Amino acid sequence: MEMSVLLGAADPGWSPGLEDVAQEVAVALGFAVVRAPSGETTFLGGDDSVRVWLTSEPQSEEPHRTHPFILDFTTNEPELPYASRLFDRLAAPGRYRLILLVNHDCVRSTHFPCQNW
Repeated sequence: MEMSVLLGAADPGWSPGLEDVAQEVAVALGFAVVRAPSGETTFLGGDDSVRVWLTSEPQSEEPHRTHPFILDFTTNEPELPYASRLFDRLAAPGRYRLILLVNHDCVRSTHFPCQNW
């Protein structure tokens, strides 16, 4: 199962960088999310039950235009309950617009109905 959260700033006047997002995502995850050793524009993190990859892919087309950050993750826990809890933790501060994708389909969003995906 492929799982991702697309993130974009909730405040249109705020334009966070990838490192800023990595720091805030780390708080929600409870472990460090650090720049990949290769120096790429990828941040990585994980613990015994989950691995994450955070990238930035700004594009002119939606949804990446307003959600330029992509948090891909895999877990050995039950996948959908974990994804839902992660979504809730990322959404709680209200700083990001989020879309939870499972196998490239929208299953939750903070700002529009997924049936419009």
